[in-house]
Parts: sequence; C-alpha cells; structure tokens
Amino acid sequence: MIDDIYKKWEASNLNDDDFKYDFMDLPSFIEKLYDEMKIDIIKDLQPYKAYFGILKINNFINSILIKRPDLISMLSDWFEKEKNVIDKIAGKIGVLYFSVSIGIPGGISISMTFQPHL
Repeated sequence: MIDDIYKKWEASNLNDDDFKYDFMDLPSFIEKLYDEMKIDIIKDLQPYKAYFGILKINNFINSILIKRPDLISMLSDWFEKEKNVIDKIAGKIGVLYFSVSIGIPGGISISMTFQPHL
C-alpha cells in the first residue's frame, strides 16, 4: 500500500483518503528507499544526485506529516536508529556537515554542506 501512496505522490495525485492508511510500514519503506540509494552510491552515484534523492525522500515524508503529524514520533525514532546509515551515505557523497531536525510544524529538515567533485 505504501508503494502505491509513493507512486501517487510522485504523480501529484494524493487525496485525503490516502492519509487514512495506518503508515506503520513507513519506516521500513523509507529504509528501502535509502537502501536503493546505498546501492547507487556503490555504483558511483554523483553527489548532486544523492542530495536530490535524499531531498525527494524528505519531501515525501513531509507530505505525509502535514496530514498525519501523529507519525512524527515513529519517524523520529527511526531516524535516530538509522542515523549511522544516513551518515555513511552522506560521507560517501562528500558531505562535510550533515544534520537532521524534526519538529512540528514543519516535519523533517535535512541540511547538508558538501564540496562536490564536479
């Protein structure tokens, strides 16, 4: 179901009924998206592509949090648990400084500073 919601989000076709889903599998879905990015990094993903990939995941999460702020604690726990994985991705793409902040309103904010090798 979350795959369908993600596809609808990519096509800008989400409606209010889509947010009635329980989203309990959202952390595992996000983990899958990050895992796909790690595979791409092994294949020499360019820093700007990784950056925009992370922004895309972040925007998807925030589009859900706008309608379902009750999910913020579940996602906060997931980000805390997975911070090392995200740090590794950031390191592989040349990030000098990386931070994740989570708050209401606003959702998740990801900040990166890096010197890309273009």
